[in-house]
Formats: sequence, structure tokens, C-alpha cells
Amino acid sequence: MKSWQSVLTAQETNRILRCIKSSVASRSREGILPLYSALVRPHLESCVPQHRKDMDLLEWVQRKQPLL
Repeated sequence: MKSWQSVLTAQETNRILRCIKSSVASRSREGILPLYSALVRPHLESCVPQHRKDMDLLEWVQRKQPLL
């Protein structure tokens, strides 16, 4: 069972990642990493996982970052 906080955090970070992907012309790591650090990471750090499935979900969102 996933907690609502983890699900909402994952949804919000996915929205931010899609926004970054669609609005940034350069897909270089140097261009995306500062945006990821400033916009996505605070959301992930503010969520405290309560179950293993919560951790798995948030780790999955983190792993998506290099795929931008």
C-alpha cells in the first residue's frame, strides 16, 4: 500500500520533469541538472516514505531524471 503523500509527490515531480523536458532546448546534463536540483529534488526530499512501496516509487521517479 502506497501512502497518498508519496503518490502525490511522484505525480508532482513527474509533471515538473515533463515541463523541463518540453521547455528546455538543450538536453545536455549541464543544462538539466541545475533545474532538476532546484525544482524536482526538493519535492522528493520533502516526502518521508512510510512503506517500502513508497520508497520504490520515489526511487523510480529519481531514476527517470537521466532519461530527460
